[in-house]
Amino acid sequence: MKVKLFQISPEEDRHNLMFMNYEFTTKHGGIHEGTYELVFDGDLDVKRPEDMFYIFNCQLPEGYRGRSMSVSDVVWMEGLGTFFCDSFGFKPIKFNHEKCPWRKFD
Repeated sequence: MKVKLFQISPEEDRHNLMFMNYEFTTKHGGIHEGTYELVFDGDLDVKRPEDMFYIFNCQLPEGYRGRSMSVSDVVWMEGLGTFFCDSFGFKPIKFNHEKCPWRKFD
């Protein structure tokens, strides 16, 4: 399945929302595409967001250099939609992933 993983850029995290849950995030500034970076774009053998959580914590794809998947990360799954990684489970969200830049690695 075609998937994308987005993580908050530390440099853009003006409201200290990295690693914060959905409720806290929505009360303190909300989910803004401009603070997220696209850290993975590819095909993975997954069926649900929880499968991505496992992969990005236990079986990192070759060449992946982002941090382990955690609360506040956003996943897009072709045909399923976009989800916010919450403290427990995933919340479906509206998220224009075209506004997110690629992470730049040194």
